[in-house]
Order: sequence, then C-alpha cells, then structure tokens
Amino acid sequence: MTAIIRRYYDVATDQRTGDVSKDVDRDVQAIVWAMGLHNIRRYFHQRFWEEETRASEFAARIEPFPRLESVAEHSWHLAYICMLLAPRHPDLDQTKVLQIATVHDILEIISGDDSPIGRDGTGRTTHAFNQEVAQQRAAAEELVLAQYLERMPPDSVHEQRKLLNDYRDVLSQEAKFVKSVDKLQTLVFVFLKKRGEMEDKHLRFTLSYSEKGISYFPPLEDHFRNLQNRILEQAAQRRHMSVDELRTQLFGTQLSFWQ
Repeated sequence: MTAIIRRYYDVATDQRTGDVSKDVDRDVQAIVWAMGLHNIRRYFHQRFWEEETRASEFAARIEPFPRLESVAEHSWHLAYICMLLAPRHPDLDQTKVLQIATVHDILEIISGDDSPIGRDGTGRTTHAFNQEVAQQRAAAEELVLAQYLERMPPDSVHEQRKLLNDYRDVLSQEAKFVKSVDKLQTLVFVFLKKRGEMEDKHLRFTLSYSEKGISYFPPLEDHFRNLQNRILEQAAQRRHMSVDELRTQLFGTQLSFWQ
C-alpha cells in the first residue's frame, strides 16, 4: 500500500461518522486500499525499460499518485468492487455483473469520456442533469455501438451487443448494480485524488451526482453515505470548519437529499 493511501485510509477510519456500520466501513476501506494497484507499474525498473522508467518517474513527480485514471483503470477497479459487493446480493447473477462491468465503458475507446460536470461546474448542461442532452448522447451512442461491433469477431457480436444494451438502457438488476458501482468508484477516486481540496461547486456536484448511484441500486446507499461523509470530512478539515458548517454552506439550512 502506498503511503498516501495508508494516510487517508487511517484518517478516514479514525474520523468516520458513527452511524455507518462496521461492515460497510470495512468494505469501503478495502475498496480504497485496492486503488493502490493503480500505482504498480508494469516493466518498472526492468532491464530494457530504463528509459521508460525514467519518464514514468518524472511524470509521477509532476502528478503524484493517484494520477488521472485511465478508463481501463477505472473499469478494473469497478469490476473489483463488483466482485467484492455482488455476493451480498444473492439475486444478482455474479457472472453477468462482471461481464457488464468489463465492457461497460468500452465504447469510450471510440467516443472518449464525456464530462458530466460541464464548464459551469453544475452538470445542468450535460447528460448528468439535462434530460435533452442525455437523450442526444444516447442517440450518438447507437452509432458508436455499431462502429464498435463492426470491429468484433462475429461470434462475440451478439453477446457484446446484449451486454452493452443492457447497461446503456439499465434493463436488468445486474446493469443497475454496475451503474451504481460506477458512481461509487468515482467517489473513491475523488476522495483519494482531491484530498478535500475542492471548490463548493465541485463538492455540490459530486454529492448530487452520486445520488444517481443510490437510485440505481438502493441497497448500496450505506456505502455511498460512507464515502460522501469521508469526502465532506476531508473538505471540512481543509477549511478548518465542522462538517455541519460545511453542509450548511453547501446546501443551506433546508434538508438536502442526503444526510
């Protein structure tokens, strides 16, 4: 485990809110810990890879761990979380969960990774919270799916189309679960990367957007609350204020959609 992960792992454990179950807290700690694999480089310091190692070390000095993750890294970590949590839900087909998790973002090799935040930082002009934009994005994905499947071996086209349509249209319980974990994994990355140094707009967006994850698969709500609270605790500590003061600053005195 890297020193950075150990530091935030321990701080979050010591300062977590008391209303989160120990089982959920242990789950989240394991999920955060697993991000350490992002920092293990293949070929690093191996013979014939000296030049690439020097370049990698230089890049790490510019952008410390965790660097902005690739879609492949995100997909691996999402699949790992699915493997940890899916067995708690016997109605889920675990094989199907992992199949969907593996391919859930594969179309981004063609389309790229669309920003859900938007330039104003609220998500109101993107697929995150704008239904019209979301529909336009879905239509564009149909074309991307066709381009992707053209590249696939003929005997895999049917299965991949079925999995990707299931995920995109959120048809099965397994797709809902993976959709939910997709948002949960994002919270883990934000927690480790930002370390509480976030603008108000970014905090509001992150907490609001993660609510979609709960709506997809409500049984994971406690895991979302745990990570939301960890992010809030980090930000409050950075600002030398209490979590309650920060909540009021972000959402006002009215009850928000999350506690």
